[in-house]
Amino acid sequence: MSAVPASGPKELERLIIKNVPRDALMACEDAYYGGDTKGRLHSAAFELGHRPSAAGQVKHFFTNEAFHEALQAHGAEPSPLRGTRLVVGRLGIFNIARLNVPGHKWVSLRRSATRKKLAELNEAIESKYVQGDLFAVAREVSGGTLFILGVVDGLDSNGIAQLTQVMVALPAPDMKSWLYISTMVEFLKLYDQLDTTVQPDNAVPRLKKQPQKKTGDDQGNQ
Repeated sequence: MSAVPASGPKELERLIIKNVPRDALMACEDAYYGGDTKGRLHSAAFELGHRPSAAGQVKHFFTNEAFHEALQAHGAEPSPLRGTRLVVGRLGIFNIARLNVPGHKWVSLRRSATRKKLAELNEAIESKYVQGDLFAVAREVSGGTLFILGVVDGLDSNGIAQLTQVMVALPAPDMKSWLYISTMVEFLKLYDQLDTTVQPDNAVPRLKKQPQKKTGDDQGNQ
C-alpha cells in the first residue's frame, strides 16, 4: 500500500492565499508594528526598574486593540477584547491569532492552553499537506489555524524590547514544530507570483456593432 502523498509547502502556500486576502495580512502586520511602537512610547515614562514589565503589558493591550481593529476591518469577526485573552478572528477556513516570540524562544509558546487547542485544528492540514499517512485516507481540510508571529529580539533607545519581524506560520498540532513558516515580507510576494502564474481571465469579448443601412423608416442604430 502506498502512502498518501504529502502535497508540500507550495500547496500550503496556495491554501493560505486562497483563504486569507493579502490586504488582511498587511493590516495585521501594520497592527503589530503600530501596537508595538505605541506601547513602547507609553512605556518609556515608567521608571527603569518597572519599564520592562510595564512595557510587556502596555504593548500587549495596544497591539491587541490594533490587531482586533485590523481583523474587524476585513470581516474576520474577532473575539472580544478582554484582558490578556487571545484575539482570534476567522478568514476562510483559518482561525487567525497573533503570537509573540521573545528572543526567538520558540519552546515557551506551548504553555497556553488556548494556543494548543487552536494548533490541534491543523491535524487535517498536517495529514494532507505535510506527512502523508501510510494507512489513512487524507481528510478534507475544513479548518485550521494561522498564527501571525511577532519576533521581539531588539531593544529601542529606552531599553524596551522591540518588535523586529512579523511572520506567518501554521503550527503543528502538538506545537512542537511548524507545518509552514515564512517572513511576512516573503509571503506577501507570493500573491504577485500566483497572480502571474494563474491569471484569471475576466475579459469579456465584445463584438463591435455594425451600423445598419437605413431603409424606409428604419433609423439604423440611432
